[in-house]
Amino acid sequence: MLRIQFYETAHGITARLQGRFVKEFAEHACMLIGKSSELSRFVVDLSEVTFVDAVGERVLIWFKEMGVRFTADSAYCLDICERLNLPLAATRSRANRRATREHTGVPSNKPAAPKDLEARIPTFSLAGETEPERLPSGSTADLPHA
Repeated sequence: MLRIQFYETAHGITARLQGRFVKEFAEHACMLIGKSSELSRFVVDLSEVTFVDAVGERVLIWFKEMGVRFTADSAYCLDICERLNLPLAATRSRANRRATREHTGVPSNKPAAPKDLEARIPTFSLAGETEPERLPSGSTADLPHA
């Protein structure tokens, strides 16, 4: 399965691919992106692609020939880009990518901050209730004798 999300940025259009870039999914992506009149404005984010077959590689090479640029974060996708000689777009810092994804509604991969587990129990007393009498330290008065 392949998921494609499109984001318009100041630098162009980013197509974020997630999943397996194989046969019919790659051909479908080729049809969707190929319809654009300005392919040179496209950046294809391969960071979350898990597998690319021979058809997917041919589509990526065709994208390259049409002027599309690529981004990749994972070792697998960087290897694909290197092997196919795909042009990498200027990369941004991880913090910027995370902020951009969160701004566009895409959940971050960053784990949620740990929650404060300390219990806060309010103290109160009921009207008419008195505190138990406390004995002075070391006093043996009122203790049962053995």
